[in-house]
Amino acid sequence: MKARALRLLAALCVLALGCGDSSVSFDAGSGSDAGTDVGIDAFVPADAGRDGGRDAGAVDADLRLDAGPDADFDAGTDGGVDAGVDAGTDAGTDAGVDGGTDAGPMGVIAGTLLYEDRPQDLAGFTGAVVETPAHGFRVQLLFDGDVVEETRTDATGAFAFVGRGHEVQALSDAEFDGHRVQVVTRSARPRLYGLLAAATPGDPMRLLARSDRSEGGAFNIAAVAREAFEFYAPYVGAAAPTLTYRWERGRAFGCGSCYGGDVVSLGGGEDDTDEYDDVIILHELGHYFVDHYSHDDSPGGSHRDRQVSPVLAYGEGLGYAFAQFVRNEPFTIDTFIADVRSIDAELMTIGGVEIAEFSGTTTGTLSGNLREEIVNGILWDAFDEPSADEPFDRVALGVDGMMTLLVDHFGGPLPPNQGAAGLDLADLLYAFVCFSGVPAEDAQALADDRAFPWTAPTVCD
Repeated sequence: MKARALRLLAALCVLALGCGDSSVSFDAGSGSDAGTDVGIDAFVPADAGRDGGRDAGAVDADLRLDAGPDADFDAGTDGGVDAGVDAGTDAGTDAGVDGGTDAGPMGVIAGTLLYEDRPQDLAGFTGAVVETPAHGFRVQLLFDGDVVEETRTDATGAFAFVGRGHEVQALSDAEFDGHRVQVVTRSARPRLYGLLAAATPGDPMRLLARSDRSEGGAFNIAAVAREAFEFYAPYVGAAAPTLTYRWERGRAFGCGSCYGGDVVSLGGGEDDTDEYDDVIILHELGHYFVDHYSHDDSPGGSHRDRQVSPVLAYGEGLGYAFAQFVRNEPFTIDTFIADVRSIDAELMTIGGVEIAEFSGTTTGTLSGNLREEIVNGILWDAFDEPSADEPFDRVALGVDGMMTLLVDHFGGPLPPNQGAAGLDLADLLYAFVCFSGVPAEDAQALADDRAFPWTAPTVCD
C-alpha cells in the first residue's frame, strides 16, 4: 500500500505538477519498518550547544533511522549499515523480487544524483544556480517499499544497481571513508530528506535536488559536510560518531545555528537561512571536529560582534578558521533576508571596513576580552602562504602543519598554560613556537599585528 501510494504521488507529480526529473521530493517519514536500520547517535535536548542559545523543545534522546521509503526514527543505538542492508537485500531478493511477477525485468538500473548549489561572493549570493554532483550519497533500490540494494554515488554523482526494483530513492546521507553525516528534519521524530523516482532498467535516471525545495538545501548541507570530512580524514584516524544536522526551511533556532553532542542545529528561518551559507555549515562542523579530535575550553554562549572571554574567542575563532581551511579562502559569509555579513580574515575587515575592536583586548592584558576575529585572523595568517602585502606574516603552516598542531598536539597533552585559564590565543601562539617550530620573532609579529599583548617565549617549557 505504501509503495503504491508513493508511485501514485510520483505519477501525479509528473503529470499534474510538472516536477522535473520524474522524481518526488519527500521527508522520509513515519511508516512501517521496511529496510535498512541505520544507526545515528543520540540527540541532545535542543540547543545546549557551543554557540549558545536555547530552544524550548527537545527531541528523543536515543534514536535510530529505518531507511525505507518512509524512514523513521525508532528507539535504538548505532546499528550501522551492514546488518540492515544485508538483511534487507536478502529478504527483499528472496521473498519479493525473484518470486514476484510485477517486479519488471532484471537489468541495470543506473543514473546520476545532483543537487543545486547557490554560489556566494562577499556581496552574498551571486544569483547563479549550479547543478553539482552529489558525491558519497546513499541511494537505494526499492521493491514494494523494501530496500533490496543500496550503494553510494561516485564523484560524478553516478550510481548503478543490477537487479529488479520499482523505485530508486536518494537520501540526505553522505559519507567519506567512514565519516558520515545525515541531515534530518527538526521534529520530535526526525526524518531524512530524499528524492524518489520510478526505476526502469536500461533507462538512465537523473535525480536533481532543487534549490527551491527543501531537499536542495538538505543535500547542500550534507555535501559541504562531506567536503570537510575529505579535508581532515587523513589526519585523524578512526571516524567519529555520525554527525547529524537538524534543519528545516522556514524554522529558526533560538541560537541561530549551534552545535552540541554530535548534532548541529542549523538555522532555517526566513530572515536568516543557513542551508547555503557554507561557512556557517562548516563553522558548526568545526566544533564537532574539535570535540572529537582537538581541544578547546569554550563555555559556549553569545559571541558575535562582541569582545568575549579568551577561551570563548579561541573556540569560535577556531571554528571560523576551520571553515576557511577547508575552503582555502579567508572569507566568512553569512546571508540574511535583506543583508549579508562578510568578514575577510586576510584583510581583517567586516563589510570591507576595518574596526578598532579587531585589535587588542579590553584590559590590555592576556586575560582581557577580545574579538573572535583576532583569533581567526592569526590562525589564517599562520595557515596561508606569506604575502608581500603583509610583511609581518612569515608563517605558512599549511594543511599539514595546522592539522598536526590541532590534532597531534592539542588533541593530546596541552602546553603549559600561558594566558587566561583554559586554552586560548596565548596558548596557540606558544604552540606555534614550541610545537610547530615557528621562529619566535615570526609568532611575535603575528601577535603584534593584532596588538595582542603576548610575548614570545625565549625557552619552551
